[in-house]
Amino acid sequence: MSHGGAPRGWLEFSASLNPCGTPVAVREAIAKATYGAYADLDAAAAEAHLATDAGVPADRVLLTSGASEGIRLFRRAFVRQGDVATIADPTYGEYVREIALAGATVGNAGTVGFICDPNNPTGTQLSAEELRAAVRERLCLVDQSFVPFGRPTAAALELSEHAVLVRSLTKVLALPGVRLGYLIASPERIAALRERQLPWSVGAHAIAAASAATFSISESDAKHVTEWRMRLAKGLRERGLEPRESVVNFVLARTPLAADELARRLATQRIAVRACASFGLPDHVRIAVRPPEEQDLLFSALDRALLP
Repeated sequence: MSHGGAPRGWLEFSASLNPCGTPVAVREAIAKATYGAYADLDAAAAEAHLATDAGVPADRVLLTSGASEGIRLFRRAFVRQGDVATIADPTYGEYVREIALAGATVGNAGTVGFICDPNNPTGTQLSAEELRAAVRERLCLVDQSFVPFGRPTAAALELSEHAVLVRSLTKVLALPGVRLGYLIASPERIAALRERQLPWSVGAHAIAAASAATFSISESDAKHVTEWRMRLAKGLRERGLEPRESVVNFVLARTPLAADELARRLATQRIAVRACASFGLPDHVRIAVRPPEEQDLLFSALDRALLP
């Protein structure tokens, strides 16, 4: 699959989800969700909950069907034909696609910016000072989908005066089948974004999940993610791959053979990793942080896949 994701029953290292799983409170909220009336699609209470979690007023939050809808709404509201947009390569490919759909182009010193921080696929993160400086220069979409797994960043309220923050709850809640995200921006920008959103775009189960969600992970889960990431990088290094330093729940690694070929060999063993040719990195794979017992199965599969 072009955006990651494995068939049911495979070992899933291509989708970078919370390796500690879905919080119990969120599972219970989804199980109790009602969906027999349009009233069940009222997102106001969920938006108020997420605003409190983010420390911003409720009129600065818009619930979306995943981060992807948030990126598209930003493009529809603020990117015009003939605009020049600035991105930092390598990064998430949907930005370039949305820029092209707007009739805009990618270039330096653009009128609008797209920032993925922490970055996908490198796993690196800007400092708060670097992020503030980037946002001061132009209107920016700041994709914070992997923030819960990284370092604390600049305050949401501070950044939202100069940017539109995009957040995915899919990753932190480990719910890829429940399309769920939200935007944080100034009230005026949220109003412009809301005008361009399709009616009832977020389903009842996603709204229920949002009402119980927090855009963070526990101290215990953070400790697990860090330890498991270091273990994964060490195992990859021992097998001749070259992992880059990461602060999130995945590792980008240079491979000793073409990434597509390595992904194909692992797929014959029902293991999915993300080949990164679509990011402009044909000799890299992105591998999600998973628990140690799953990592050991990956390492054994890599030993077989890397045989001459």
